Amino acid sequence: MLIFFYLNSFLTLLIGNMFVYAMIIYSRAVTGSDAVTGFVYAGNLIPPLLLGMYAGTVIDRFKRKRVVMIAQTTFIYTSAAMVFLTQQKLFAVADFMLIAVMLVNGIGLSFIIPGRMALLGDLFDQERIPRESMKIQIMIMVGFGLAPFVVGFLRKYCAWHTVFTVIGALYASATLLLVPLKTRPKQPRHENESAWHSLIAGLRYVRREPLIISLLVATYVGLFLVGPLQVLLPEYSRSRLNLGEAERGSLMTVLGVGLLAGGGLAQFLSHAMARGRMIILGATASGLSMALIPLFETTTLVAASLGLSGIFGGLMSTLIPAAIQHATVDGARGRVMSIYNIVFQVSVATAAIGLSQLSKWTSLGFAFQAGGWFIVAGALACLLMRPLRQLK
Repeated sequence: MLIFFYLNSFLTLLIGNMFVYAMIIYSRAVTGSDAVTGFVYAGNLIPPLLLGMYAGTVIDRFKRKRVVMIAQTTFIYTSAAMVFLTQQKLFAVADFMLIAVMLVNGIGLSFIIPGRMALLGDLFDQERIPRESMKIQIMIMVGFGLAPFVVGFLRKYCAWHTVFTVIGALYASATLLLVPLKTRPKQPRHENESAWHSLIAGLRYVRREPLIISLLVATYVGLFLVGPLQVLLPEYSRSRLNLGEAERGSLMTVLGVGLLAGGGLAQFLSHAMARGRMIILGATASGLSMALIPLFETTTLVAASLGLSGIFGGLMSTLIPAAIQHATVDGARGRVMSIYNIVFQVSVATAAIGLSQLSKWTSLGFAFQAGGWFIVAGALACLLMRPLRQLK
C-alpha cells in the first residue's frame, strides 16, 4: 500500500510545482511586471505564515491522512478558477484576481506540506523516518525541476485554459491515490487539549531543542535560494538569454537534475560525513553558484551554474528536514514540521518580494548577486551555532 503514498507524493509535488510555475509565467505575461509577479508568487506563501501553527495542531490532533486529502482538494479548486479566468472574455484578468487564487492555493499548502511529512509517523517506525523524509525531499526536487519543462511543453501546444485543466485533472487523480492507503491505528494526540495550548506546547518543545532551532535558521538561509530561482529566473532567461517558454522550462530542468543529484548525494554521504558541516557547505556553495549567474552570457554557462546551485542546494535541503524529523517526537511532529514550513515560506516569500523589488530598482543581475551573497553570508554565520556545527 505504500506505493500509493509514494505515487501521491510524487505526482502532487510535481503538479503543485506545475501550478505555481504556470501562475508565475502567466502573471508575467499578463501584467508585464516582475514586482507584481513577485506578489502573486508571495500570495501562495502568506497563508502558511498565518495558518502554519494552527495547521500543525490540526495535523497532530486529527487523522493525518484525512487532513492531507482535504487540503489537497484546494489545488483542484484553484486550477478550476484559473480555467475560468483564462477562458472567459467578459473582463480583463486583474492583478488582485491572480493574488486571490494564489492565496486560496496557499491555504491548502499550509496543511499539505507539514501534513505529508507528519504522515510519515503514521506509516514508518521512528528510525526509518529520516530516510523516508529524504525520499520525499528528493521528490520535491524532481517536481521543482521537472514542472517548468512540462508546463513549457504544454504551453507550446495548448492555450492557458488547457494547461490549467490538465493540472486540475491530474491533481484530482493523484489525490484519489490516498484512498486505499492504510495507516497505523490513530493514537490519542492531545484530544483534551485546546488548540491554543497545543500550539504553545509545540513552541515550547522547539524552544527546548537547540538543534532544531539551529536547523530552522539554516532552513531560512539555505532555502532563500528558491525565491529568485522561481520568480526571477524565468524573466532573466527570456530577456537576457532570449529563450522561449519551452527552452526556459528546459533550463529549469537542469536545476531539477542538479537538485536530484544533490538529494542522492545527501543520502549517500549522510552516514559518512558530518551532516551539519555538509548543510553549511551546501548553503555556501549554492549561494556562490547563484551569484555567478549574471556574469555569464551564454545558456550553457548559466545552465552549468544552475546545475551546481541545484546539487549543493539539494544536498542541504535534503539533510535539514531529515535531521529535524529525527530530532522530533511523533506527538509533536505536525507542529514542528509546520514551524519548519513557516520558516521555509518566510524565506521564499522575503526572497521573492525583496529581490523582485530590488530588480525593479536596479537590475535582474544585481538582484541575483545580492541574493547569492546573502546566502553565503548567512551560511558562514551558521558556523557560530554549535549544535549545527556538531551535528554528525
